[in-house]
Amino acid sequence: MATTGFAQSISAGTIKGAQRGRQDCQRVLFETFQPSVQRLLTGICRDSELARDLTQDVFIQAFNKLAQLRDVNAFGGWLKQLSINTALSHFRRPQHLSVAEHDENQLDASDWLSQTDWLQQLDNIEQLLATLDDHEYQLIWLYLVEGYSHDELAALFEVNAATVRQRYHRALKKLRQRTQP
Repeated sequence: MATTGFAQSISAGTIKGAQRGRQDCQRVLFETFQPSVQRLLTGICRDSELARDLTQDVFIQAFNKLAQLRDVNAFGGWLKQLSINTALSHFRRPQHLSVAEHDENQLDASDWLSQTDWLQQLDNIEQLLATLDDHEYQLIWLYLVEGYSHDELAALFEVNAATVRQRYHRALKKLRQRTQP
């Protein structure tokens, strides 16, 4: 079975050629990974036009930073991380970086997971998620669809893990309220 998405195999020679600035190698990388980058960004951004623009930004950054890549076998993961960071940077606003660190009923991991299970069982999940603001949506998307842990999300959003759990809990609470009659 052929791999798809960011796990696609690409020859080391192609990546090394792209690192040296060979446009033919860069074109191969772009044509191979552009659909995966754009699909990921569309999921995070909920806007296909913005996702196309950010996809271009991702590849410009990737080609500018490609010399920093030490393990050519890690290209797909590196590009995925760059894509996520680009989207989050686009949406990052100063007022969203700091959240009051107050007790939100001290959620534990089992409560977090049970609420996630509830959300995944809904029939109208896409419509429901569309009601969230961009930051809430990105957090839910990266956790549920992309499989990031709350510690990984904390690093991505540049906040502590408790803040991620609080934001996630608030987003789920908002979704629960919208599903009640």
